[in-house]
Amino acid sequence: MNEHLLHAAVTALACLPLALALAASGLPMASAVLLFNPPKRVKVFRDKFGQQTATCALLTGLIALLGLTGGAFALHRLFPAASSFWLGWPLPLGPLAGGAALCAVLAAVYRATWQAMKDQRALHAGIGSAASLAGFGLGYLFLSFFRHFAVSPLEASADPALFLPPTASTAWIILPGMLAMAFCLAGATGSLYLIHRRDKDDFGRDYYVYSLKMACKWALFAALAALAAQGGLFAALWPSVRDLPLRPVFFWGEAGGALALLMACLLWGMVTRNQNPMRLKLHCVAGAILAWLGLTGQMAACARFFLG
Repeated sequence: MNEHLLHAAVTALACLPLALALAASGLPMASAVLLFNPPKRVKVFRDKFGQQTATCALLTGLIALLGLTGGAFALHRLFPAASSFWLGWPLPLGPLAGGAALCAVLAAVYRATWQAMKDQRALHAGIGSAASLAGFGLGYLFLSFFRHFAVSPLEASADPALFLPPTASTAWIILPGMLAMAFCLAGATGSLYLIHRRDKDDFGRDYYVYSLKMACKWALFAALAALAAQGGLFAALWPSVRDLPLRPVFFWGEAGGALALLMACLLWGMVTRNQNPMRLKLHCVAGAILAWLGLTGQMAACARFFLG
């Protein structure tokens, strides 16, 4: 197989659990913000949508955790040098495992207390937001540790910038894009979960019209923010890349990822404007796949740039 195709295929496979982890991070907050002062005419819809979204976050997070665990075993067998860093104890594995556990506990509490805290919306929304913030913190740790893995020969515990990358680090440019992708993938995954539950949770046609449009709006606007962040990253790295042999891989990875996200935005926009969005199930499925491919393109470009 062509080396570039192999690199793209491996990156796409690695991005599956990463995409699910990002979605699981964004879903609780996407659910929680709907609890604040909902209009009376859609209060019931928002409550049901939030409850379904909270369940989706738990399931998505569990699948992501299983995928990342499998990835850790594969890393240990196939890339022992890299695994000696990423599976090192207590750093960096300890904070990553602890952050994942905190996310899981907060997300589980958020979902389990949905009925019990229905009259304490602000506090309940705070728990959901905390679950997402813990997920975002975990993403920050991953980026910070990845910076060390890519550029520093020091042991993790000996790096004074392990938890706080330098101001000029590219990690600060990547982070906003990853946060935007978390909400984009949250909306994309949420739309698939709504389609899956349509016949099992019969909340009526009007509810699914409202909720599916809401999920696709999350995905659409977050994807636009992610594209803006991706443009900033490209502008920051291109002067360093354009004279290097990896230029074609970097350019086409970024371009392909951006094109995939733009196509996904077009599909989600069609869903949000349709009077019967449930007829556009394939648009939602294709949008989610394109969002995953968009993430894959950017990760392929970044991996080639930072790791060679």
